[in-house]
Amino acid sequence: MRSILLVEDKRGMRVMLKTALSEEGWAVTAVADGVSALKALKAETFHAILTDVCLPGKYNGLDILKEAPPGIPVLVMTAFGTIDMAVAAMKNGAQDFISKPFELDELLEKLGALCRESGDCMLGMSETFTDIVARAERAAGSGMNVLILGESGTGKELLARRIHRTSSKADGPFIPVNCAAIPENLMESELFGAEKGAYTGSSEARPGRFTMAMGGVIFLDEIGDLDLSLQGKLLRVLESGTYHSVGGKEEISTDALVLSASNRDLMKLTDNGKFREDLYYRISEFPVKLPPLRERGGDIDILAEHFLKIYGGQSFTPAAISLIRDYRWPGNIREMKSVIRRACINSADGSVSAEYLEIGDDRSAAGSSFLSLKEESAAAARVKEKQLITGALERTGGNRTRAAESLGVTYRTLLTKIKELGLAE
Repeated sequence: MRSILLVEDKRGMRVMLKTALSEEGWAVTAVADGVSALKALKAETFHAILTDVCLPGKYNGLDILKEAPPGIPVLVMTAFGTIDMAVAAMKNGAQDFISKPFELDELLEKLGALCRESGDCMLGMSETFTDIVARAERAAGSGMNVLILGESGTGKELLARRIHRTSSKADGPFIPVNCAAIPENLMESELFGAEKGAYTGSSEARPGRFTMAMGGVIFLDEIGDLDLSLQGKLLRVLESGTYHSVGGKEEISTDALVLSASNRDLMKLTDNGKFREDLYYRISEFPVKLPPLRERGGDIDILAEHFLKIYGGQSFTPAAISLIRDYRWPGNIREMKSVIRRACINSADGSVSAEYLEIGDDRSAAGSSFLSLKEESAAAARVKEKQLITGALERTGGNRTRAAESLGVTYRTLLTKIKELGLAE
């Protein structure tokens, strides 16, 4: 089981986070101050650390960062007025930060992206995958702006982090920005910072993500959702390496490498006037396209076995393996992770059967934009039939007569379907 050190001084928040993390499969050690955290770090090895920046007593979050073992992902939590400490934390080795108040799903997503479990999901031996990795490594060495394209769940942020680790900016921070998650009226200050009094409620100056990314990488995820007015300001940063904070007059310089990602067709957005053509060519100096999981062949087996081990499963039944290979995985790696995790929880003995996977129905073909409606319906029906038959055979110990009876079909019909669906041994 994955272990995490949680450092939060407020009891209510600590209890809530411990409960949520435990439900996500973490073994949680929760402490209330820096002294206890440092003792825990000496006594135990953790897979990840989640800590508040401001803590009571002698030691704060920065001290914990200094004592964290190399390679352990650290996510820091910051409250209003502590953004400078968040910047300092990033410069001292924290992989990411999250501002309070935050949505629990957002925290879990960030934590999942940082932990080794997620990092290991950049696994594969297929020619398609190894070609992409090789291209990403060339991109990292080029110093050019990289645009990562691919469907949701294919691992675009993981690839961006891999590019960062192998680039000349590896010693600098990696600053992710989800352009689709930040409200439009806050995005400019998030990117470029804001001066005191620049807008209602800004009682102090705050640095933007470009400032935090100095010497490192800024990752603009879902850049296709960026408002047109901000696209122009981003273009200026890419062309001149300078920008102004909201309400600021001083020109600020940046040397951050810009990595962008999108699951949308940016050229189509350009044609429709929703994305600037000049910005598109700036961010896509070195494009890299991640393939969907369904196009990665044998990597499906590798990733499935990886998630099985991560979540404590022992094995897949032959029918489950067949279903995993046959399913189109419209949600890609992210979906597979959730499906197998749920299956491992439902399996009492660690053996994951087809019925525990709970996939099929109309979702089976949803990830393909290359099939006609008729073809998609047929594919969905095929997966559902396969799921029902394999489940019935497993429940009856392979007895086809009893399986046919449980399904309400004749023995001959069942044999025909077994042959059609490739289930015959």
